[in-house]
Amino acid sequence: MECGAVSGPVMESRRVPPMTVQVPRRNFEGLFIHALQPTGGFAQSLRDIGYDVEALQESYPLAVWRAALGVARRFVFPGHAPESANRALGHQYVEGFAQTLVGRIFATAAPLLGTERCLTRLPTYLKAGREDMRMLLEPVHAREWHIRVLDPDPLPDFVAGVVEGVLRRTRVTPVVEVLEREPTGYSLRVSWEAEDA
Repeated sequence: MECGAVSGPVMESRRVPPMTVQVPRRNFEGLFIHALQPTGGFAQSLRDIGYDVEALQESYPLAVWRAALGVARRFVFPGHAPESANRALGHQYVEGFAQTLVGRIFATAAPLLGTERCLTRLPTYLKAGREDMRMLLEPVHAREWHIRVLDPDPLPDFVAGVVEGVLRRTRVTPVVEVLEREPTGYSLRVSWEAEDA
């Protein structure tokens, strides 16, 4: 099983100073250009923190990504608890990503791959968006997995929303619970049921 490769020495996280971490443009495009489409004060607030949809860069510092998520929470989910807003942004991120060229390929392939094979690919997808993060997978029971994320700047509810969004693409009803929250990571319990035909 592919997920077996994530055990052992991989569990040790290489600490990357947050100031060197870069978040690729595609992360911003999926969420902001395709999903949320900011205008007016929303777009201006993004420009104020260093992200301008009219002048895209190849990558952005992690601090800009985090600030952009904060702006999105304020404008798109006002009055929501941060955890709820972050999870909803994770869902939006997957919906926006599915509209990109790479995302359309993934969205088409996901139902064919199935839930478990999509899960085993999550560490690669995550690393493509944040090179400082590591995801460790462990199947527990039928339709239940445990995920441990090593992250020097954790945002567990956003990632839980992303995992839910990805698994929905495989035509199941997922439940992703945040089990532990620590300064350098978190763990998630992932379970799912087949959707009614």
